[in-house]
Amino acid sequence: MSESLLDKTHRIIEMLKQGQFVEGMEEFYADDVVNEEPTGDKTVGKAVIIANEKEILANVAAYHGCEVRSVGVSADDGSGNGVTFAEYKLSVDMKDGSKFNPDQVQVTRWKNGQAVHNKFYYNPNF
Repeated sequence: MSESLLDKTHRIIEMLKQGQFVEGMEEFYADDVVNEEPTGDKTVGKAVIIANEKEILANVAAYHGCEVRSVGVSADDGSGNGVTFAEYKLSVDMKDGSKFNPDQVQVTRWKNGQAVHNKFYYNPNF
């Protein structure tokens, strides 16, 4: 039996807790994945998303982890297709002295066992 989408989501969250952002993207993202921010801005493509993430991480002074509040599955057809969600709070200190500590919900759409669309819900003006 293949890994359920809920299991995959739990593994992604464990990687997030360890600060393994890029590694999680490399393992789980489809090549044509879309990340959608609360502002409606979309980033398309695994390579572009990973390059952007590396740029952001270069500006991180300290990562204090994340507090996971809930993880769930809305749909899983058993073949790697469906929808999952995770609710968590990140704790990040940036090199410029600012903090990035959103309460965030991530909704992920899966196709053939890979994340094809991630929508993030958080207050971008916190």
